[in-house]
Amino acid sequence: MGMEIMRQLEAIANEVAMQRSVELYSVELKGQGARKILRVTIDKEPAVGIADCAGMSRDLSARLDVEGIIKGGYTLEVTSPGIDRPLRNRADFIKYTGKLAKVVAKGSTTLAAVKDLCVIGRIAAVTGEAVSIEDKTGTVEIKFPDIIRAKLEIEIK
Repeated sequence: MGMEIMRQLEAIANEVAMQRSVELYSVELKGQGARKILRVTIDKEPAVGIADCAGMSRDLSARLDVEGIIKGGYTLEVTSPGIDRPLRNRADFIKYTGKLAKVVAKGSTTLAAVKDLCVIGRIAAVTGEAVSIEDKTGTVEIKFPDIIRAKLEIEIK
């Protein structure tokens, strides 16, 4: 699938999401032929419900049928990011300040610490170019370019 098709899919999904008062979180198109899966992830405060996913699926499916962007058959999946959602960018870290997160970052190439760093702790602060994670041992500052992946951790209270 070309970048132009993905741009069109994202634009249409974003329009439908705005009409349904939800936030478009991500759009993925995987597979080939009739086995294509279009996975659309939506979000909203305080939480996405089944009715949100069903409504988004119905409206987006109708719109995609009219537009005819995806050639051949496909399966549409509308989902929420879940409670252990990925943290994708600076805005996500700001939004979830105070929450428990797991951050995997590139290790230092100096000294013996060559392997990746994995920190589980609370998002304490976000500065211009870094996030501070507070765990049992103290606070670790990680620069955004060094982050390999990050996600919220499930908290059981």
